[in-house]
Amino acid sequence: MKKILIICVIFFATIVGLMVLGTYKKEPTIEISNPDQIFKPLEESGLIGDKIIGDPEKAKIVVYEYADFGCPHCAEWNRTIGDLMGQYDGKIALVFRYYNLRSFNNSYASARAATAAQMQGYFKEYKDLLFSNQSEWIYADAKDAENIFIDYFKISSDGSGNVEKFIKDMQSQEVEKRLKFEQRIGKATHLKGTPYFRINGEAIDLEKLSDKIKDLLND
Repeated sequence: MKKILIICVIFFATIVGLMVLGTYKKEPTIEISNPDQIFKPLEESGLIGDKIIGDPEKAKIVVYEYADFGCPHCAEWNRTIGDLMGQYDGKIALVFRYYNLRSFNNSYASARAATAAQMQGYFKEYKDLLFSNQSEWIYADAKDAENIFIDYFKISSDGSGNVEKFIKDMQSQEVEKRLKFEQRIGKATHLKGTPYFRINGEAIDLEKLSDKIKDLLND
């Protein structure tokens, strides 16, 4: 009788296990064969789309940038790109993707914050604050950095943003998915470091970037 009971328990457990496996469907991995495109919100990216500044449909050129918020060189180029976009108002659209070099303190936390700001429409302002005040947050301990990021959101949104939502989004699984997706796109380009720029499917040497953009716009 005891043996029969054990067999019945094992049989029942097996059936339940098969039913669970039958209903579980692994989310398919998106193939990134062409990183030089604008990705719509996907399940794999936390239903968060690309970080876009400007209008890609109206702009003459679309610049794809890969940068780490903790990278000093990226901060310098952020000013350069900002100046060019101001000079050629509306003619340049920028698709920004965070690429984690794993070298800078609080960098990943800053990317979480920037993505949370993006979700409320304040990415450009937030990105510029992160880069222009890099030395303030990069050397802070984790808790101080979090408070700084919250203050940046209040500034970038001019007090109009939902702070409670921002704090929640910073820690969300959706933001985590988005950043992992951006990392995958960066790897698909085979980049070696940041900042890294691509235009028309071509990697652009940093020293030639400004001239390349000007040539394309004046063509």
